[in-house]
Amino acid sequence: LLAVIVILLSVSLVSVYGISSSLNKRDIKECNEEIELAKNAAKIYFSLDGLNESKVTIEKLKEDNYLKEKTDKLKDTDEICIENGSITYSGTECS
Repeated sequence: LLAVIVILLSVSLVSVYGISSSLNKRDIKECNEEIELAKNAAKIYFSLDGLNESKVTIEKLKEDNYLKEKTDKLKDTDEICIENGSITYSGTECS
C-alpha cells in the first residue's frame, strides 16, 4: 500500500510540474504577443498622430483607441519608442 502511495505521489508531482511549466510558457507567449500588438499600434500612432513625438505609453495608445485589445500583461506606464525608424519597447518583461 505504501509503495502504491509513493508511486501515485510521484506521478502527481510530475503531472503538476508539467502543467505548471506549460502554463508558464503560455503566459510568456501571451505577453510577447501583447508587446508585438502594442508595437504595431505604436507604429500606426507615430505615422498618424505622433509626428513630433518619439515615445508613447500603453495608456496613451488605449486612450486614443489605437490599442483596443485587452493587455493584461502590460502596464499602462510601459513605453514604446521610435528612433531612426526602429521601434523599441521598454517596460514589462516576459519571463
